[in-house]
Amino acid sequence: MAAIPPLDPNPINPAAFTVTAERGPCLIYASSTGDAITLVDQMVVSSPRERAICRALLVHSLALLDGTEGSAP
Repeated sequence: MAAIPPLDPNPINPAAFTVTAERGPCLIYASSTGDAITLVDQMVVSSPRERAICRALLVHSLALLDGTEGSAP
């Protein structure tokens, strides 16, 4: 049985993912392969697999937002 490598306490280098927006907030999708970052409110994620993952994350995020809001009158 192969040894499991120890977990990296800092798996993401924050400086590598620093993005600035010229105007207001933006939505960013980092690909599952780690080779692309897309501003999804400004352009389409390129591959069908990545679009499906991005869509699922957006739907999940919206469900979390909806879950924190009170019932509409």
